[in-house]
Amino acid sequence: MPDNRARQSAGGSAPRPAPGRLALALLLTGLAIGFTARCGVSALFVNVGSLAVLRGADDLAASAFDAAAAVDPASPAATNFRLSQALLAGDYEQAADDLTALRAGGGTPQGVAGTSSVVLHLDAILARRAGSDGRALALVRESVARAGVNAPESALRLLDKLSRDMAKQPYGPALATVELPVDPRRNTCGHGRRLARVRLSRNDVAIGGPVRAEPVWADAEGVRRNERPLVLRNLVPNGAFTWGRTSDDVPLGFTAQAEPRVSGATPPGDMHVGFADLDGRPVAALIIDNLDGSPTTSRLRSHWIPAAPGACYLLASEVWVDGGEPHFGLYLRARGEADRAVFGLQGGLPDGWRREARLIRLPGDTEAVQVFFWNYRSNGAAAFTLAFVARIDA
Repeated sequence: MPDNRARQSAGGSAPRPAPGRLALALLLTGLAIGFTARCGVSALFVNVGSLAVLRGADDLAASAFDAAAAVDPASPAATNFRLSQALLAGDYEQAADDLTALRAGGGTPQGVAGTSSVVLHLDAILARRAGSDGRALALVRESVARAGVNAPESALRLLDKLSRDMAKQPYGPALATVELPVDPRRNTCGHGRRLARVRLSRNDVAIGGPVRAEPVWADAEGVRRNERPLVLRNLVPNGAFTWGRTSDDVPLGFTAQAEPRVSGATPPGDMHVGFADLDGRPVAALIIDNLDGSPTTSRLRSHWIPAAPGACYLLASEVWVDGGEPHFGLYLRARGEADRAVFGLQGGLPDGWRREARLIRLPGDTEAVQVFFWNYRSNGAAAFTLAFVARIDA
């Protein structure tokens, strides 16, 4: 093996080339090899750049990818690198520019930039720039629904801005808040205080960003005290069912849960986005109608959502009952264990409007949660109009 120390003593230590000089050296090397080999040279620089990314040498990676693009203009490597860097820096406006350049060169986003929720978010930015606010709103809603709790602040701000700009009252009744009593059997997470009731902004839930909540707590003596409003993040994607629907006609952000195949079992009922009558005015709703006939069960669920083990969560729901057996709650997932269901609202309710909230503390081994809606073993209907799950300090 050569003795590096001897080499340095003979010729001195060579200065480290600046990123710009390195880029020029790489480019000249590529051009010298010849036009016919440019694709191979470009691939070589791409490999160098990829290795530099793994080693955390961003300057070297940028130079290598720039050289790859200079040698072979059709190579998307440099643009993909810049796109990924913009996303990691949280600069989604720049990332939208990079995505446009990448597509113009015939490339497709790779790695973190290729995540469907990210691409939808960037396409929403581009649609808004083009003046297509309606399309931008639809795209960013789907992006947030897919990303769930991992949706970046940039997407939530865009969602809030477009939602509020599109219409003054886009969510049915002008009623700005909904008050939910708290189940007295599930009104504490063990810290002495008991939650008596909570008011939520219906419009905030519909938009999907931060939600203003006004809790009323009771102390050990039962004295109730209004406290300062909280700003909570709803983990339920599309919690007011206003974002449109999937190709299966269920609310965006949810999928139908297939029932186990049982001989002679009645197929699930009809699940769709519709409207329920609230004080004489229509409000968007998830309608689960099991239809007349033999009792059956219909189920809908969200994607899995990362959770905070051991944390206290507030569950709240609003539903119209018409002969159905509505259930709303969470599946809890822990490593090596079967998924477990906990309920925020459970059937056996009389017909009419029902609103309820409760607190639960997640087990310490919980890794993720999944929101579910059931119409359980009934031949009636239920219409959910609001679903809310958020971490709360209690």
